[in-house]
Amino acid sequence: MSFDMQQAETCLHSLDLVTLFREVLGWAAPSEGRAIATRAFNQPYRAYCIAQRDDARVWEIKLNTPINLSIKLKTRLYQTIHKKHPCPLLIFTDRQRYRSLWHWQSPADCLQSLVFISQQPIAGWRPRLHYLANYSPASGALNLQPQSVGYGEFTQQLQQQITQLSDNINGIDDSHDRRWYTTVLLLRLTIIHLLQRNGFLNNDIWYLHNQLGRSQQRQPNTFFKSVLQPLFIQGFSLPTLERPRSISWAGQVPYLGDVFYTHPLEAKYSRVDIPDAPFEAILVWFESPLWQQVSNSWQANTVSLAFEQLITDQSPKNTKEAGDALGGCCELLLNQFMLRQLGIEPTAAAPDFWSILFCGHPEHLRQLVQTILPQFSVLDPACGTGTFLVALQQRMVDIYSVLIGQLTHHSDSQLDIWVKGLRTEHPSLLQTIYRRIFRYGLYGVDINPAVVDITRLQLLLSLVAIAQQPQDIEPLPNLDFNIVTGDSLIGFIRVDEAGFDRLRASETLLQGNLLQPLAAESYRTILSAKNIALEHYRSQSYLLEELRQDIPHYAQLEFFREQINRLDEMAQIKLNELLLAEFSQTLGIQFRAAQLTAAPQRRLLRIEDIRILRPFHWGYHFSHVLEQSGGFNVILSRLPQGVFRPTTQEFFQRFYDLANRKNINVNTFKTAKQSLLNADTEIANAWLSYQSQYSLMTDYFYRSPQYDHQSPLLKGKRQRTQLRRHWLFIERCFNLLAPQGICGLVVSNDIKDSPRGVALRSLLENQTNSDLIGLPGLLPSSDQCLVWFCKT
Repeated sequence: MSFDMQQAETCLHSLDLVTLFREVLGWAAPSEGRAIATRAFNQPYRAYCIAQRDDARVWEIKLNTPINLSIKLKTRLYQTIHKKHPCPLLIFTDRQRYRSLWHWQSPADCLQSLVFISQQPIAGWRPRLHYLANYSPASGALNLQPQSVGYGEFTQQLQQQITQLSDNINGIDDSHDRRWYTTVLLLRLTIIHLLQRNGFLNNDIWYLHNQLGRSQQRQPNTFFKSVLQPLFIQGFSLPTLERPRSISWAGQVPYLGDVFYTHPLEAKYSRVDIPDAPFEAILVWFESPLWQQVSNSWQANTVSLAFEQLITDQSPKNTKEAGDALGGCCELLLNQFMLRQLGIEPTAAAPDFWSILFCGHPEHLRQLVQTILPQFSVLDPACGTGTFLVALQQRMVDIYSVLIGQLTHHSDSQLDIWVKGLRTEHPSLLQTIYRRIFRYGLYGVDINPAVVDITRLQLLLSLVAIAQQPQDIEPLPNLDFNIVTGDSLIGFIRVDEAGFDRLRASETLLQGNLLQPLAAESYRTILSAKNIALEHYRSQSYLLEELRQDIPHYAQLEFFREQINRLDEMAQIKLNELLLAEFSQTLGIQFRAAQLTAAPQRRLLRIEDIRILRPFHWGYHFSHVLEQSGGFNVILSRLPQGVFRPTTQEFFQRFYDLANRKNINVNTFKTAKQSLLNADTEIANAWLSYQSQYSLMTDYFYRSPQYDHQSPLLKGKRQRTQLRRHWLFIERCFNLLAPQGICGLVVSNDIKDSPRGVALRSLLENQTNSDLIGLPGLLPSSDQCLVWFCKT
């Protein structure tokens, strides 16, 4: 239903809840049972039913004093009302009517809370107001947090659009690169469509449609070349005053920074071209009811899970339920971490974190803004398409917004400094909140560059979806150095600086290269130069010390970006050489080249063997987190599952073009593998190379002290049992976690009682406070669980 958003915001800010629900959002007055009186823990409480829609009811509980609402108290009051009127929404308010705590039971059967404070930024609540206005009890219980909807149907529609767009891309022969560019282009179009829907593109809500029509009138099948590419490179990527006259046809469009800079695939395939037909289909799809439903910040789980299934060709079990359960996992870990940092033991008798925010004790607020949030870091080491990171981002926006609201009602000079700093950092307070979260908070790594691109754009979509004015997104934060590509399981967590400095860069690699002057630099010099450039880049500084007035903003960004990339390339070369020395000299690993019939042939390792593994060197790329905090505060991930070994499915994903050219499929290869390998040298070489890489990584995991707990000891010797991907990640996450940090990992149930996992369980039992629980909302028989632990 349509409603007056401005009036809804006014009512919410004043906590005029009766007017909000009945007159603005279209709920009805309660027909009966308008009040319930009860006692809980020797205190009287009275709940007033303020609105009703069919069987759904909203109840207000007025508190005389801003008490800390313990988990037990909220649960007791909820259950009392739930017995008479199932699945209620409780709203606790204070006597001054400037703060409220909303409490409900999610579809995943978790009791959740959320706080709204008068005068807080309201952008994150606009989707909730839309949800409440259009809510129908037939769709399930009330839930004020993001949730997955229409997953199956949306995935089918997304598959159709990806297939049609990919099939029409000319100039990219490699199927992996073509599919990768398809997802990048589709998500770019999604961002542009959201900008269009908000009226940010020349005040035209049909901007793309009209530009497509005009290009077809000039010359058919030129929309990509004549409209989209100039918009990407010269429109959104340059400030208005720096744009060439040739782009004047674009009109007033926002400056988005370097989010749409030339993509590596566009540089690699400069002749890429696409006809108009797939864009016509996409623009029609963007106007479909389902797309309108999911293309907002609340449906990020639906979008990211669908992309992940299509990109990885894997259909996760219980996808819809698992997607909804992610929110419960985020709530659990954030609550555990924040309470421990505030010195509160997380128990049922204690308040949860949202109750702490509702109460707003000045000392807790000071701890949060001065100590906890500036050092807060969240990592997903197998981020996929960013499902967990997006969920955490949305909750961090809520936390920042509540803090701003609370601080406007406190007279505290120290807290005033923090609020003033937020308001002066950028003209848009919403932009500032997202910048703080990105700069301090969110990190992700994945070995697949396509899903890394999706994660970056997904995180930005959440900001674009709730932006109310162009300055909210001018420019968009850049996430290229927060969400990165590499193998999380291989690489240095902490760098041997002395060993790095002893290495001499190969002259053959660096001769005639811009990196040559850096060859003799020490690790600390390179790292310091990189971190300075990165800080300028992330802060989007408008000044260069040497040339204050001569370099425009976009050129500064490009300067710092190129400097960071050069330093990263130099460091990666040396760090890979250092890793080669560890493999070959410290661990005594040799390369075992697989053979068709004979035993593997051994040889000394080469630098190319290491480079092809795509190691990610944590100690260099995230040095500020690992050196200052000793690790990440919160690690949360849905880990890759299964035995660590070569598989036909993965082989075909890597060598899809070769298999397609040879006209063989997965089933054919499985049933006639040996005969195919004997008959075709090219297929045989690909398969043997694939197997050899696994042998090298397996040797490393068995010998590296980073993975000492992957197999049990027998008579003092480590047994070479079958490695499992999620077990490797569990130990890796333990080593990446900061002291007193919290880690939560969605894994298969075999970690609970497998005899082979005794060493890993012993690590968690002896050095952490750990627990294994079922995923919220999934059946007890589910083969997945959440293992979470706090590092002692």
